[in-house]
Order: sequence, then structure tokens, then C-alpha cells
Amino acid sequence: MRKKSKKKKGSSKFLAISIVVILIGISVYYFYSADQAKIRGFTFGNEIQELQQEIHEEQSKFISNIAKWEENTISDEQMISSGEEHIDAFKVLLKKYDDLQPPDSFARSVKLFKLSLEYQIESHEHRLEWIKSGDELELVRFQELTQLSFEAEQVGLKAFNDAKAGIQQ
Repeated sequence: MRKKSKKKKGSSKFLAISIVVILIGISVYYFYSADQAKIRGFTFGNEIQELQQEIHEEQSKFISNIAKWEENTISDEQMISSGEEHIDAFKVLLKKYDDLQPPDSFARSVKLFKLSLEYQIESHEHRLEWIKSGDELELVRFQELTQLSFEAEQVGLKAFNDAKAGIQQ
């Protein structure tokens, strides 16, 4: 009978050690995953900030050219040409949203930022068409799309800040 109890003790020790090893493995995996998520979140934060800065700079260039055009410092043709270059630059920036890999909590804000830029591109296309044709409907459509772009960006910014606050808690 003593052999059975030694065998039970040996298997109990093995079971206890196995459980401890599994728990340690789970803990290491959990903390490693959490660290990796923080690194991905930090990388994403830098990428989205850089993209938003590029969009802002491109927008500033366009607004500057509009001001010059309104002051008659540049011609309609120059404005149209620079506007088309601006739209092409915006389309390149728009594709960068597809390259982002946002954490799940930020996915909605990225979609809204992208939508805002899509509206902005379309609004600028209508503005250029208004300059080319003088059609007042193009100007109205430009204004409507500019408003939609602004609203999408504001909702995206709120979603981004909400997601960011959720991570920091």
C-alpha cells in the first residue's frame, strides 16, 4: 500500500508543478500581449498624427492659393492647376489611411477621418469646377461637402479622444 501513496504523491506534485508552469506561461503571455498592444497603439498614434499633419499642411497650401486667387494674384488657370495638384496630393494621403493598422478601439475614428478627407476632396473638386464654369450649383455643392467634411472630422476626433481615454483608464 505504501507504493500507491508514493505514486499518488508523485503524480500530485507533477500536477501541481504543471499547473504552476501553465499559470506562469499564461501570465507571461498576458503581459507580453499587453506590452505589444501598447507598442502597436503608440506606433498607430504616431502614424495618425503624422498623417493628420500632412493633411493639414496640404489644406493650408490650398487655402493659401485660394486667397491668392481671390486677390487676383494668380489666374484662374494657375488656381485650377494648383487645385488639381492639391487634389492629387490629397488622394495620395487618402490611400495612407488604408495602410494604417489601428487598434480596434480606434477603427471608427479612422473611418471617420478618412470619410472627412473624401468629402474634402470632393468639395475641392466642386470648387475647381465652379472656378472653371462659374456654375453656382458647384459652389453650393462645395459648401455642403465642406460642412460634411468638417462634421465627419469632428465626430472622428471625438471618437478618437473617447478611444484614447478608454485606453488610458
